[in-house]
Amino acid sequence: MQATTANDPTLKLGASGAKVKELQELLNKRIPKPDAIKLDGVFGTKTEAVVKTVQYQFLLKRDGIAGSLTWKSLRANAPVDKSTLKRGDNGEQVSIVQQVLKDGGYYKGGIDGDFGSGTDTAVKAFQKDKKLKVDGVIGQTTWKALSDLATFLTID
Repeated sequence: MQATTANDPTLKLGASGAKVKELQELLNKRIPKPDAIKLDGVFGTKTEAVVKTVQYQFLLKRDGIAGSLTWKSLRANAPVDKSTLKRGDNGEQVSIVQQVLKDGGYYKGGIDGDFGSGTDTAVKAFQKDKKLKVDGVIGQTTWKALSDLATFLTID
């Protein structure tokens, strides 16, 4: 696994050059061949849409901007730098987990960023389905399984 280097700039709509082309190559490894981006070194709307898809797959904020976590996740081909989440936690990462669990049919509540009883129940059901340790705690193994689920759910 390659680490992110200082040579991985934050890229967004309108950027161009060799680093955009490198980003496009990494993105194309994560999406179905028919959806592949043209390797033209231009960060256009198609590249932005695929960045958002990949951000969903790696449980990142879907802003369409390829920052350090997007680069690191692409290079690792897995979610990176994820903290452990459990009941009582709250924030953006919990909202992202809730959305993936909801999209996967595990979570029925609102996307509120609060890791309460509904989220705990959904995480445990997901862990049971994936034959993981059923403890309601989202550690590295559960993060990876959630990323796999999000990748499966990504259909656009």
